[in-house]
Amino acid sequence: MKGAKGIILIVSLLSNCVSVGFATSVPLGRRDTVILAPPTEAIHGNPTWSEKDLVTGPAFDASEPDVPTFTTEAPTKIIGRKATPNASPTSTVSPTPTAFTSREGKFSRDMLKITNDLRAIHGSPPLVWNKTLATYASRQGRKCDFRHSHGPYGENLAGGGPMNNPVWYQWYLYTEVSNYDWNEPGFAKDTGHFTQLVWKSSKQIGCAWIAGCSNLAYQVWCEYTPAGNVSPVIHYTQNVGRAKSSIPEAPPTYDPLYK
Repeated sequence: MKGAKGIILIVSLLSNCVSVGFATSVPLGRRDTVILAPPTEAIHGNPTWSEKDLVTGPAFDASEPDVPTFTTEAPTKIIGRKATPNASPTSTVSPTPTAFTSREGKFSRDMLKITNDLRAIHGSPPLVWNKTLATYASRQGRKCDFRHSHGPYGENLAGGGPMNNPVWYQWYLYTEVSNYDWNEPGFAKDTGHFTQLVWKSSKQIGCAWIAGCSNLAYQVWCEYTPAGNVSPVIHYTQNVGRAKSSIPEAPPTYDPLYK
């Protein structure tokens, strides 16, 4: 990844509540920087933040030589399986994005494999690819409006560059497992992407890979149903199993198919 600059924006919507802030996470490399925008806790399904709390980063610029910077908006939790809609970061619209959905067999196979391989580490059953979810993700992503759709699904968004392999983005979200406190299971600002990914009660997934938006070079949208990160804590003990092995080696950051 040396010699390239970009921004990764990662957004997770596990309910319809999103909150932001700053924290650090384990860096991927010696010179890489990871910035997380964690949520504030939702009380009785209502988010405790406002539009003025939103944080966004600069747009992708492949002409500036540097290492990648990672900007993430962390997930939220569902209390009593009920939440209310709210706003998320806005962004510039590009007129001609390209979407890779379930129509591209390699993409759906790649995303399903990495997701199920990571879930298996925690004893979570494999997900089934859902074309309806993939189409929904594609429709939202092609708007080039990088904010949550507030739909009925659990939703993880990641984007930026120059890394152009959607499998790598999914793996990166999983690395939050290193922050999870197994002695005090539950929602945390720096582990919510991981917990949704391995949530045992989630049964289906559909994703879309978006290339060509002017605000972000690449975006990957994944929808999960049923959604994870449901409080109270008992749901975490039932749905997030202990890891049977360490974090797997990172996938390649580049794949020529997804340029």
